[in-house]
Amino acid sequence: MWVLAASLLMFGCKPGIPEHIIKPDKMEKIVYDMHIVDGYLSTIYIPDSAKRVAAAYYKGIYKKFNIDSVSYSRSLTYYNNNPDELEKIYKNISKKLDAQKLKMQKADSLSLQKPKAQETPAPK
Repeated sequence: MWVLAASLLMFGCKPGIPEHIIKPDKMEKIVYDMHIVDGYLSTIYIPDSAKRVAAAYYKGIYKKFNIDSVSYSRSLTYYNNNPDELEKIYKNISKKLDAQKLKMQKADSLSLQKPKAQETPAPK
């Protein structure tokens, strides 16, 4: 009987992500969107304008994911204190950003290519 109790203690109390913390897959999507917004905000050169725009965009992200700033901050603190979890999230975000960058570079290169002039046959 004591073996059963000991194994329940060992395996039943796994340190997991607390219930009030945003789960990793959702947090990854939120942080990704935050970085996209931050990238856009870095192009706004008037600080007051950037702050107003930032607040609106961040509220939009919170609404999109059905969270609030408190749960986001709490979760971000949790992940900052658990670097292995945060590293997994950022590895996935980095892959997504790299894929998006390649996609945009490809689109840019296609738009820069000049269409070849149609060759017309020489008169005979």
